Amino acid sequence: MPIFDDAVHNQVKLEKELTELVEQFGPLSLQQVLHQLHIIPATSSSDQDHGNVDILIEDAVTHYFNSDAFLSLEKSSQKVYRYEMDMYMRYCSNQKGPNPSIKEVSSAIFLMKYLAPVQKLNTRNKKAAFLKSFLSETYEHFWNSNIEKLKRALSNKVERNQEPKAFKKEQLDEILCLTRLGREAHRNFTILWSFLGSGIRLTELCSLQVCDLIPTRQEIMVRGKGKKGYKQPSKMTKSSFDTLSSYVNFRYGGITQLPDYSERYIFSDDKGITPLHESTVQKMFSTLIAEATTIPTCDKKPYQLSVHSLRHSFALYLLESGVNIYTIKELMRHAWLSSTEVYLKLFDSMLLSAIDKHPLAQIKVINF
Repeated sequence: MPIFDDAVHNQVKLEKELTELVEQFGPLSLQQVLHQLHIIPATSSSDQDHGNVDILIEDAVTHYFNSDAFLSLEKSSQKVYRYEMDMYMRYCSNQKGPNPSIKEVSSAIFLMKYLAPVQKLNTRNKKAAFLKSFLSETYEHFWNSNIEKLKRALSNKVERNQEPKAFKKEQLDEILCLTRLGREAHRNFTILWSFLGSGIRLTELCSLQVCDLIPTRQEIMVRGKGKKGYKQPSKMTKSSFDTLSSYVNFRYGGITQLPDYSERYIFSDDKGITPLHESTVQKMFSTLIAEATTIPTCDKKPYQLSVHSLRHSFALYLLESGVNIYTIKELMRHAWLSSTEVYLKLFDSMLLSAIDKHPLAQIKVINF
């Protein structure tokens, strides 16, 4: 049973209420009142002057397109973000005139009005993701600040029927058994166990190299989402790390003296020269789902259970085991707490569904 301490709920409530106050009175007025009440220290005049520098949107755009935040994205994402930037700048010009300042077009209210007409949630979330990237880089570079105050306006929206889907434990047991019976059993079993023991993403798993295993810290180095070449540590359960290490020793133990040994891809069809294609893993997993008798037909349809559901399963079972939401955020390597909070909502739904199966819940009570 997870620990739903008041701290999590209070922080979310506080963030929402502070955002509303900032939207109503402005950040400077709120800061001045908090200082007068001796809640926060005074801000130096130099800091205030720096924060009040008026940056024009065209200057911010020029910087963003030359920043690591943009250049580290995949080419396809860069193309999408350039298109989104064009749409955003047109809206800003229509609302505020040509080349407005960033401060004019980055308030929570302005951003919510910009996103409000978008009906499809997937499209809306993609636009919000672009704005997070652009404004985060802009605020960090020009004001050494963050966009936490915009968190609510730019948070992902999730439809009820699009909540993260996770595997039940009996389904995972069957899939693990089926994996042992198929072709490439050792490789596929290791892939599945790596997903379940770390919550790693598909692209991250396929990019794993021998040098990415860190036995002393029981972790792997993965290329962060959308960040070429940049690696960050990711913890694994002991059993999954041991399974992965054993596979590496089995596969590459005979070539440890080769100069490129550590650069070999762990999962590969050509002796580690190139990484295993993502579609190979997806096809393997689709076959397992189709063969599993514990998975109902409705969950075998497209866009239901998938490889990514293993990541959701990792998060939900952490929550079920009592791990707090902040620790899960770090293990999932989420940039925003709101991305992790969706699992709280899903787990609440699971608890309600479970308690409704209690025998006493089936008794009809006659009012008296």
